[in-house]
Amino acid sequence: MRKLLIILIISVMSFCCMNKGFSFQESDIDEISYSYNDSSVPPQFQRDYTITVRAERAQLIVTSYGSLINDSSVACTQQQFDEIISLLQSGNLRNAKLSNNDGCTGGDGESISCYSKDSLVFSGNVYHCGGTDSGNLKGELGKVSYAMCSLFPNFDTLLKRD
Repeated sequence: MRKLLIILIISVMSFCCMNKGFSFQESDIDEISYSYNDSSVPPQFQRDYTITVRAERAQLIVTSYGSLINDSSVACTQQQFDEIISLLQSGNLRNAKLSNNDGCTGGDGESISCYSKDSLVFSGNVYHCGGTDSGNLKGELGKVSYAMCSLFPNFDTLLKRD
């Protein structure tokens, strides 16, 4: 009976620890890339963008249906980079079982990728459509995306919407 109880406790603890999100140290990540994929709207309004952040620089690439709209970069500090890492961890970002969108169309999507020495260490995506989310990413991505967009003081202007 005692052995069974110990096995049960170990099993429960192992299962609980499997989905804790990021478990690597801040120094392991040297690049974070966040992408937003807009819904299908007229070209003058449709904007996809990718923000890539390293400890010294942040780059924003804006496109509309594959056409380059803007490519801008700004200086970034180690403190700003570490804050984004902290938000990744506190937001409990983690991979989950891939969920289906049940045929919903017209939504928008987000993805996040983290690299260490040019090797991918984490990647996930979520598709928002019809009030539900699908994909393989769980957790609070909103604060991370906000912090990354905020690195560009004139972010909305850089999207160059007509």
